[in-house]
Amino acid sequence: MTSSKRFDKDDRSKSGAARALKGLRFMTQNVGSEGWSEIEARFHELAVNGSLPKSKFGQCIGMKESSEFASELFDALARRRGIKTPSIIKAELYEFWQQITNQGFDARLQTFFDMVDKDADGRIAEEEVKEIIALSASANKLSKIQERAEEYAALIMEELDPASLGFH
Repeated sequence: MTSSKRFDKDDRSKSGAARALKGLRFMTQNVGSEGWSEIEARFHELAVNGSLPKSKFGQCIGMKESSEFASELFDALARRRGIKTPSIIKAELYEFWQQITNQGFDARLQTFFDMVDKDADGRIAEEEVKEIIALSASANKLSKIQERAEEYAALIMEELDPASLGFH
């Protein structure tokens, strides 16, 4: 698959992947506008026996209208930390919140990678990247991004995995 002329390799710098991921800021666009105190208060309202069920995670972090994306995000953050239970305690939620709201490029890239690498084998494929981009765009009501998910996925993979070995 080749990129459109807009992302022609001749026009891109070595930081093409960085530009593409920066363009994917929408990944957590509707998260992070609230402070930890609001999230903590919601945790106490929604927790069952001191744990927040995965099904309430989106509501707790302010993504109640994006439950599918919130579920994927929960799974990725839990996988990274070796959490195998369908609920988290407040300290784990705080760790999740720290990663979600970190606006640094490395943190965003790590979150994106974790969401894409569902089998935790350390490799991602272009189709997986496209799926997360489309889901993220849908969750944030960004139809233009959703329409271009395939193009963004191709750009990211061309930069991160030029030999098509599965980026890791």
